[in-house]
Amino acid sequence: MSQQDSHSYEFGRFRLKTAERVLLREGELVPLTPKVFDILVTLVENSGQVVAKDDLMKRVWPNTFVEEGNLTQNISLLRKALGESPGGVQFIETVPRRGYRFVADTNQTWGEKPHEPAPQDDPVPVVSIPNTANQSAGTRRTPLYAFAAGLVVLGLIGLAYFTGWGKAGDPTAIQSIAVLPFVDEAADPDAEYINDKIAESLINSLSKLPQLRVVPRSVVAGYKGKEVDPRKIGQELNVRAVVTGRLRRHGDIISIQADLIDLESVAQLWGQHYDHKVSDVLLVQDDIARDIFENLRLKLNVEEKKQLEAYRLYLKGRNAWNKRTGDALQQAIEFFNQAIAIDPNYGAAYAGLADCYNMLVVYGRLQPKEGFPKAKEAATRALEIDESSAEAHTSMAFIKFRWDWDRPATDREFQEAIRLKPAYAPAHQWYSSYLVAVERFDEAIAEAKRTEELEPLSFVASSHLGWIYYLAGQNDKAIEQCKKILELDPSSFPARRYLGLAYEAKGMYSEAIAEFQTGVKLSGSPLMLALLGHAYAVSGKTAEAKQVLSDLQQLQGQRYVSPYTVAAIYAGLGDQGQAFKWLETAVEERDIWLMNLKVDPVFAKLRSHRQFTDILARLRLRP
Repeated sequence: MSQQDSHSYEFGRFRLKTAERVLLREGELVPLTPKVFDILVTLVENSGQVVAKDDLMKRVWPNTFVEEGNLTQNISLLRKALGESPGGVQFIETVPRRGYRFVADTNQTWGEKPHEPAPQDDPVPVVSIPNTANQSAGTRRTPLYAFAAGLVVLGLIGLAYFTGWGKAGDPTAIQSIAVLPFVDEAADPDAEYINDKIAESLINSLSKLPQLRVVPRSVVAGYKGKEVDPRKIGQELNVRAVVTGRLRRHGDIISIQADLIDLESVAQLWGQHYDHKVSDVLLVQDDIARDIFENLRLKLNVEEKKQLEAYRLYLKGRNAWNKRTGDALQQAIEFFNQAIAIDPNYGAAYAGLADCYNMLVVYGRLQPKEGFPKAKEAATRALEIDESSAEAHTSMAFIKFRWDWDRPATDREFQEAIRLKPAYAPAHQWYSSYLVAVERFDEAIAEAKRTEELEPLSFVASSHLGWIYYLAGQNDKAIEQCKKILELDPSSFPARRYLGLAYEAKGMYSEAIAEFQTGVKLSGSPLMLALLGHAYAVSGKTAEAKQVLSDLQQLQGQRYVSPYTVAAIYAGLGDQGQAFKWLETAVEERDIWLMNLKVDPVFAKLRSHRQFTDILARLRLRP
């Protein structure tokens, strides 16, 4: 054995033993995932020098495509492991737009190279993994992946710590794993999407575990559609264990079976079956996780418990945010704040917080001047913690568009978010809103379609495409899109909203009024009520339109009422003086809907007026 093979480094209270692949703090093991360990070795070997991000990713993830956000996440984990804190000791310096530099003084030492356990050759059962890529699109459903990923992730994290994964020096420890595509026993046409989401969530979460090497999803996806011997996969991917699973839906009941197989001992280490209502499973996943922990008698140290709890709260926050109701958004804020209280440097939680405040403004629960400053503060903090967070850049782009009215910054932030994480659906969704507002219609439609491709089970994404069609003047496509959604979910008030707008643009006023009336009953939203008022106005129902104006005036004491929507009713009545008066109020309040003014058909008759042009200029939307 050469001395180079056993090369080690010392810095501060730490000793990095490269041959044994361990980091010690005053003789005590510091748990690190394999990727975090590789990053540390690369930085220490180049101590004092800037290591470019691209070079670091090529070194740590050779021959594998990864997003820059993966690197940033692992750097954050490394900082925590080394005990960095704001204003405290620093080992790693971030060099903006370039890379990272290890700044601590280092000394070199040598040690011995440990022995490695020999592999075993026992057979394991063959697993059939169907390929659903060519199945035709079927009925869209409530997303299933969220609960499946949540309960399996938390269960496996608990099991991982319980069984001792990642403990250096323990020859029985599992230090590598692959998550195989789950099998949909009912041949659900949406299986590919569900399986991909489960795999993504599992892989991302398992990657957080100390000393555990997790095979990237892009590599494991190659086994989809094949009958495979897990043992053979283990040899090909050089992993000790695999996760397999099966799921089936029976009406509103979903069943999932997840198993963990140790390929060395040819044994099932853990397996669990769950049956739950789709509508209830998000609410009970924490109870399921706690049951797993109790049955395994899980023992975590204080720091591990804190990190796991913060992550659990973050997942709950995102689940609540996805519901998009006022109460759910307030609940999500509580979850994100609780996660931040546990880990003040949890950048993802700050991005979630920003998204909540953004949506509270969109849904009229907060005035722009109340919600957007809070959103901006949270998004800024998220980017300070993690400058490569696609979620944080997306949050900031939304603010730059709807609140700051900064077109160059908006475009820049959206493009950066998509570059960092091309599969992040909200980035494409909100970018399409910006593109249609600046009359880049073809691009806007393409981005909205991409959103739907990324979230095929999401009614939010599907209805959003209908809205983009409407603003782009493609009303027949908007009607077709919204009708498809309402066939599956008649209670979707966003689909009612966009369908009504498209009907109105085609002069189908009775149909538009019917959709808006249903939308008001479903949502109670002042926005939907204002749309009804405008439909009354343009269809000649003047008395009904004025009654809506009176109703909105009464609502102002209880809810935020968009002055932009009030202006739309006056525009429909032909009262241009009042319409411009309320548009000026919208400018003063920085109403979020103003950014649609240039392309919004409801104000088409005002476009020839100088006052309209002046407002567009102030919005930086010059004709």
